[in-house]
Amino acid sequence: MSEIKFIHAADLHLDSPLKGLEQYEGAPVAEIREAARRALENLVELAIEQEVDFVLIAGDVYDGTWEDQNTVLFFVKQLTRLQAAGICVYAISGNHDAESKLKKWLKLPANPTGTNVMLSSKKPQTVLLEDLGVAIHGRGFSKPAETANLVLDYPVAVPGCFNIGLLHTALDGAEDHAPYAPCSVADLEARQYQYWALGHVHNRRYVQAAGETHIVFPGNIQGRHIRETGAKGCELVHVDATGSLTSQFMPLDVFRWEHCRVDATGLENASQVQDRVGDELQKLADDAKGLPLAVRVLLTGATMAHAELAADAAHWVQQFRIQAMTVSGSDVWLEKVVVRTTPQRALSAEETESDPIAELLNYFSDLQNDEELLHEVSRELDDLHRKLPDELTRGNDTVIPTAPDQLQDILAEVRPMLLQRLIGQDGAEAS
Repeated sequence: MSEIKFIHAADLHLDSPLKGLEQYEGAPVAEIREAARRALENLVELAIEQEVDFVLIAGDVYDGTWEDQNTVLFFVKQLTRLQAAGICVYAISGNHDAESKLKKWLKLPANPTGTNVMLSSKKPQTVLLEDLGVAIHGRGFSKPAETANLVLDYPVAVPGCFNIGLLHTALDGAEDHAPYAPCSVADLEARQYQYWALGHVHNRRYVQAAGETHIVFPGNIQGRHIRETGAKGCELVHVDATGSLTSQFMPLDVFRWEHCRVDATGLENASQVQDRVGDELQKLADDAKGLPLAVRVLLTGATMAHAELAADAAHWVQQFRIQAMTVSGSDVWLEKVVVRTTPQRALSAEETESDPIAELLNYFSDLQNDEELLHEVSRELDDLHRKLPDELTRGNDTVIPTAPDQLQDILAEVRPMLLQRLIGQDGAEAS
């Protein structure tokens, strides 16, 4: 077997709209909209610079029902750059590709070897790269909601080759991802491949990085919203002549999402909290090494500043945004500020045992912990949600979130603010 080098990427989601910032003054709208394209350009430049033998894309080149044919033309342009450098690309369709009309409208150019870029979505296909001693096996999705275990139909390993399996799958389940093409690690190991190049799960995950079978999710190449935080990119894989494998994560993203948890315990006023927020944002900017950041700030802890923050939350959110603009080294925008501080001293027995307040606290507790009740409230709000104009119901900041987990987050934010108003400014500052 020859020494080989390849890139394993997945979930490009070209032209997927990044969510959560467009409505804020000064937000880098152009960078947000172009982020996935720029990340793919970085992938192409990396492949050419590293002189890789081939590039693997484990599904979801496109993004669902997006219908702009310019997306395909951009992808083709990147393919031709790779092909001009003698680099072949092998990809499979994921659930978003199967849903998209784009892959049906325009045919992709063939690889320099004459092989198709997209492997079959009807049955597993094997591509033999005889000069490298590599066998690539893969099958794409023929329908968006693929619930069958596709691995069971994959062929066994080709003897004497380095065998790679391309698969778009949730494996044995992943949070926030539909359970498509489910399978087990044992199913993958049974094929006796040396490397499984997986896609669909947007968080980088080494399911198995040692032994006879390496099983890897590289994550997506560009984070699209606040649930996709941290560096995003691809795997650069090197296999020596003995078959020994090393893999290195290579960041490709051009815009990054982060959570910033700020502990305000012991701080005396909101201005001190603002300074601490600035310090934590600066640390994130230093780690990002110049990349623009979108950050969700979560304020926690028992603090004397709680009364100030709760009394005029909107004002302090704007102050924190101003603080973000002073951070050096990266452009930083706040996607959201969540205030979950508490008074430095617990509420007195008199305060908590007051009939109306006790009843309110009990109701909050019941609602947050009662899944059935949350769903009932969700259904009630859904009726109102449908009557609102579109501009008030789109995106992450819809005026009436209806999902149970969103309601739990809102309850956690509202509870201390409401108690502050009921107990009164003086009582909260003393507490």
